[in-house]
Amino acid sequence: MSLTNDIKDFVLDLGYSKVGITTADPFSQLITSLDERSEDYVNFPGLSNYADPHNALPEAKSIVVAAFDYFTEDFPDKFVGKICRFHMSRCYKADPNRIGGVRPELMRQFLVDRGCKVESWNGRRSLTSLKQAAVRSGIGLFGRNTLICAPSIGTFLMINAWVIDTELEYDTPNSNLETHCPPGCQLCRDACPTGALTADFRLNPRRCITLNTVRTRGGDSGLSAYIPKEIRPKLGAWIHGCDVCQQVCPKNEAKLQKGLQVNPYLAKKASEFELIALLHMTDEYFDRVVHPIMYTHIQADKKEIFRRNAAIALGNIGDPEAVPALADALDDPSEVVRAHAAWSLGRIGGEAAKQALETQRGRETGQIASQEIGEALEEMIR
Repeated sequence: MSLTNDIKDFVLDLGYSKVGITTADPFSQLITSLDERSEDYVNFPGLSNYADPHNALPEAKSIVVAAFDYFTEDFPDKFVGKICRFHMSRCYKADPNRIGGVRPELMRQFLVDRGCKVESWNGRRSLTSLKQAAVRSGIGLFGRNTLICAPSIGTFLMINAWVIDTELEYDTPNSNLETHCPPGCQLCRDACPTGALTADFRLNPRRCITLNTVRTRGGDSGLSAYIPKEIRPKLGAWIHGCDVCQQVCPKNEAKLQKGLQVNPYLAKKASEFELIALLHMTDEYFDRVVHPIMYTHIQADKKEIFRRNAAIALGNIGDPEAVPALADALDDPSEVVRAHAAWSLGRIGGEAAKQALETQRGRETGQIASQEIGEALEEMIR
């Protein structure tokens, strides 16, 4: 049996759903897209590195690509609409001591044991374009929502890739097809609350709910932790990612209606989850409930981002019973949390919310939070 077949067998034995192998040639389509849309990616320096696999490994000849179907079990209703299924699946950038991190590391070691030099990475993510590699290796095609769709699976896919210095037998992409999407389908674009899908196969990342709930962390993220006011009402109850464009996709309809058994681990975590508990999150609650599911991008030193997201979600839900918790959040050590809690109190309204804002206005020292309080009170007067 050839090395190519050995590799494919081992990928599938690890539990991946599809495997493909492609060349390590640069991704010309990605290079062109980044050049044409530089204004969309001004906050994402270094993306061009992903367009050429040789930046990951100078001796690169092949890319082994594996797709993991993360929707083989269902997800708790309590999480749906708040945490995207991708993150609930715990398969993306997982720590090496968890099953989602063990799988790609086992594959890397398999390649090394067979004499392949593999790009240097920590098992969490390849330094090459995973989507482009998936398309060129024949695993799937781009959907109009910019996600990869694989036949018989849909878009609920986690893609791993390993850039190696060994020449293999290459798969053929579906070059005669542009997309798996039904002709003329615009359901994803119509459903996107923020209008992030600006055209077919084009996403404005700064409007995306996932980016606004996960990547806007301030500091070295390059994106302000203060979410634009025009975006906040459109976040709904999402606190970590978004599934809207996938939930309306015809390619996912059968899977969404299948009625699979809910993952028992997630069911246990869902029983412990509440937005108010997230708003007033303790270190113990973070370690026990939050981090095991939502560990990507937002680490322990940025717990304020989870509290911020909880504040926005509570404001959008609009339940007056959340007012006392949001009022308490006006004393949060983080100005980011205080500012968004003030916005949410203004959104919910009522005498109790107004009184909390009036009280805090007299003692708030942060410039941005003070402005948010003033604007929330003005909005309530109107």
